[in-house]
Amino acid sequence: MSCLHVNNVSKQFIRKEGKKKHIIQAVDHVSFELHEGESLGIIGPSGCGKTTLINIILGQIKPDSGSVHKSPSIGLVGQDPYSSLCPTMTVEKAVAEPLIFLKKRKSFRQCQREVEEILEFVNLGWGVYGNRLPAQLSGGERQRVGIARALITSPSLLLLDEPTSMLDQEVKGEIVSVIKAIVKKKNTAFLMVTHDILLASEICDRILVLCDGKIIEENTSAEIMNSPVQPLTRDLISISTDIKSYWDKHYLS
Repeated sequence: MSCLHVNNVSKQFIRKEGKKKHIIQAVDHVSFELHEGESLGIIGPSGCGKTTLINIILGQIKPDSGSVHKSPSIGLVGQDPYSSLCPTMTVEKAVAEPLIFLKKRKSFRQCQREVEEILEFVNLGWGVYGNRLPAQLSGGERQRVGIARALITSPSLLLLDEPTSMLDQEVKGEIVSVIKAIVKKKNTAFLMVTHDILLASEICDRILVLCDGKIIEENTSAEIMNSPVQPLTRDLISISTDIKSYWDKHYLS
């Protein structure tokens, strides 16, 4: 079953510099499909079109051409765990809020069991963290609350937009463990947009590499890491901060 079908999508922006106009091709005839239970990483440097593409998928930007067909049930995890939570809302209420907003439950009290379960899933025990405010949480804990919020409605498609870009290496490892648990235990398709090709290779079944709005390479994660075709893909692998650990894990263990 297809959870997401992006068909030949393109988007241009016009940038003005004085009297001159410059056309920026942010997304250029991009097509891919994501099925139930699959995971896909979209990789590329800054300015390659990743953000525009995910905003088109979310419906926040209308494409110039092409179409997007997606599951009506979508969860989103953003990249900034410091601005994504209301500073005056406790963890339990922040996680329960999507259920109430979507009118799946009428009150926070009706959500308690589900909130407890999803907080345990992301390794934030309700008894310890339920009544805490965002200011009392670390960056990694805030991002796990964000993941819990995205999962509480049991979406069939999960979008992750640079979920570890603002976290240090140790905390990033915690978030990776949570995402891996989602892959293992929940039949949720997810799309992750990131510049970190190593992160995508550890979590995603497939990887798409974007450059100037175009897909320049697409393959399984193992093939991308072991036999990259495009120079940009090789560059993204070579600058990955943890590439030595990848080789040690997969080839020296």
